[in-house]
Amino acid sequence: MKDEKEINNQEPAAGQELDFSHPVKLFQKKKNVLYYGGAVIFILLVIVFLYWQYNYKIGPAKPPTTKKTPGATTATTTPVQPNLPGDFGNGNADGDDFSALIGDLKAEDITFGHFYKKAASDFKPSLAGFDLPMNIKADLTNYYDLSRKINLDPYIADLDQYGFAIMPNVVANADNFYDMNRYLLVKEIPVLVTSDFIFYAFQNTYKQVFKEIEKNAFYENVWDLNKQLYDIALTRYKQRLEEVGLFNDPVLEGERLEVAFFAVALKLLMPGENQINYKINFTDATKFDPQEIDRYNFNIPDYLRESIEAEIALIKGAKKQAKSPVTLYERNYQDFQVPDNYSKNAKLNNFYLALKWLNTLFPLYARGAGCEDCSLDHDDHIINLAAASLIAQDLYENQDLKNQWAIIYKFISYFSGLRQDLTYLHYHDALINLFGEKYAIDDIFSPANTNRQADIKNIQDKIVNYDFTGLEGVIDRNNADFKSKLGMRLLQEAYWPNDYIFGELTGTDMKAIDFNNTENVITRCGKKVEAYRCKGIGRDIINLLYPIQNDDYFTVNADYLNYGQRVDELRGQLADFDVFTWNNNIYWTTLDIFKTLLYYERADGPVFAQSEAWQARKNLNTVLGAWVNLHLAEDNYSNYFEQEDGRLGAYAGCNMYNYVEPNINLIAELLAKNNMLIDILSALKVTAQTNAASAQLKDMNYKLGSLKSIMKKELVNEKINESDCLFLNDFISHYIVVDEADKAFSVKFSDDKSQITESIKGIKLVAVVNRHDDKKIITIGPIFNYQEKP
Repeated sequence: MKDEKEINNQEPAAGQELDFSHPVKLFQKKKNVLYYGGAVIFILLVIVFLYWQYNYKIGPAKPPTTKKTPGATTATTTPVQPNLPGDFGNGNADGDDFSALIGDLKAEDITFGHFYKKAASDFKPSLAGFDLPMNIKADLTNYYDLSRKINLDPYIADLDQYGFAIMPNVVANADNFYDMNRYLLVKEIPVLVTSDFIFYAFQNTYKQVFKEIEKNAFYENVWDLNKQLYDIALTRYKQRLEEVGLFNDPVLEGERLEVAFFAVALKLLMPGENQINYKINFTDATKFDPQEIDRYNFNIPDYLRESIEAEIALIKGAKKQAKSPVTLYERNYQDFQVPDNYSKNAKLNNFYLALKWLNTLFPLYARGAGCEDCSLDHDDHIINLAAASLIAQDLYENQDLKNQWAIIYKFISYFSGLRQDLTYLHYHDALINLFGEKYAIDDIFSPANTNRQADIKNIQDKIVNYDFTGLEGVIDRNNADFKSKLGMRLLQEAYWPNDYIFGELTGTDMKAIDFNNTENVITRCGKKVEAYRCKGIGRDIINLLYPIQNDDYFTVNADYLNYGQRVDELRGQLADFDVFTWNNNIYWTTLDIFKTLLYYERADGPVFAQSEAWQARKNLNTVLGAWVNLHLAEDNYSNYFEQEDGRLGAYAGCNMYNYVEPNINLIAELLAKNNMLIDILSALKVTAQTNAASAQLKDMNYKLGSLKSIMKKELVNEKINESDCLFLNDFISHYIVVDEADKAFSVKFSDDKSQITESIKGIKLVAVVNRHDDKKIITIGPIFNYQEKP
């Protein structure tokens, strides 16, 4: 008979459970668990200690970083971010993973480019082709079936010669990408999933993601930031008011202005009575919930109430030019008109107004002989400059607030585009340089300071020397007409580089070379020998990335003295761009993606994409259309299959001839940019506040990955399977556009009278011939309807 010790140590038979009912057995089991568990914990602690020693105490040597800005020469410097990793993964990490990798980096030092990882290019196409020209009537399997559904007669010559043709939209009720795709599916026409549609879906997702972040993450953050700064400023003002009482004290007035500035921002963010959903058991996503009333509320002191309410009335009126009750200078309140894509949602409406208010200028100069257009007289300017200095000091000295604002600023700048010019960081830096780390604003701006005017002059001289490149939107320091626009803004003005580029490519020194030729010329002002280039065109932008050739429209609109020289200078600035600059905002990110289309390796692609005609007619149209779409508001969708008529008519199967326009580099770059955004959102913990934004980006990753897989099959002559086909059906027809944004925007030029309208209203179609086994098939898909008009 086995003794108790032997029984306790006996392993159970396979499938048998240990008997824990006996107290001795239970005790022995606990001892074993404690013993082995302790050993495991000890080993893990040793591993963690060694890892820490290697990475943070000893650590691999980190190479110097190279940092560039537009227009600057390349310089190798000591690493500014000592713990910055080189690889942040593939968009699947959680924020906590990144917090360990980022180490001591501050939010203001992190940029989107830190999270960009270019995809490896190791795929080798082996696509079987066919000869051109051809006879599509004799050679194409589905020509006659297709020609009974869409009139191909006007395009036979192009299809025979090039293997593709661009066609106008002939379907009256299908004037957007999704409606046209569904029409083609219902008619059982093989659908071409175009790079235009992929670009459109990608861009619209980003626009919706930004709105989601603004509404469900940054709204609360902006409120908290302004509330904390308001409380700091109010406490200081009340203390000084008790100390000095009411007398002519510019420092006291500067403190009051700071309080009022943040009070206006908070008041604009507060829910209005008509913005609250009081209906029980009814959810209205466009309004505030009743429980948010207390969350976004504060009390305005009586001595501020009148000026705050007067300011709010002018802002919400958004109709006239008037003197600001808070900043004490004239401003145009029409700037506060809320765009439709913000006004339809209460939170977004208020958020937009608050950010517009944070664009408020604290002028650097007073009105006088050197600046007759400046908005403030000498005494009011001292108050204003003191307030700007106080804001700079309060924000800079609180690292948590500074990090919070840096995160908000970076994302607004990335998605909306902001002018790179003076912020609170430059004001604080200037004050430290002039007066030391412990500078006292009370002493600098006090009437008791006998050197005050000289100190203010030194501050102005120091601040104005901070400069930026033209491509970043710098206000020209050398132009006296712009002196009144210089100063601190907590949030800079919206800005895209179009303004600078078009400004460089127009001017009275750019005289028309052939001034008698006026056909298709839309860039010209003046008559005959006085004619000069006063307007730019969309092709100006693309020409900087990829020299446009054999394009008559571009040639006649670029036929000016000095045009080529100016283009070369701009290309020189772009040549200095690095990974951080190209990913600084969505404008440069989009242009960076364009290069995958403009420099497409046509020899590796399908026959229809190998000619110069494809580059000139199709790819140029794609990038111009995407460039226009970049500037437009988002389209709002609903799920088509959740509609009462959400079915594809008689179409019930899956067309295995559906085809994706294959460009592996385009999809790889879109994936890299998408992962970059996922990773920085996670690293800065923005997705913790809005799951919807994260879900949309991950869904886009899935779609791009699926498209890449299908492209690879196409480029090695492999058939798609039913799963691929069903994915394509869903991808191209899943949504219905319920609220279409305006599809055009105007570019205004220096005289404020000349303008060009850029439009993608409606769609066009492209038909291509591709090989499917031993068959040649026509597929058709929607593309941007890019148009440009004076």
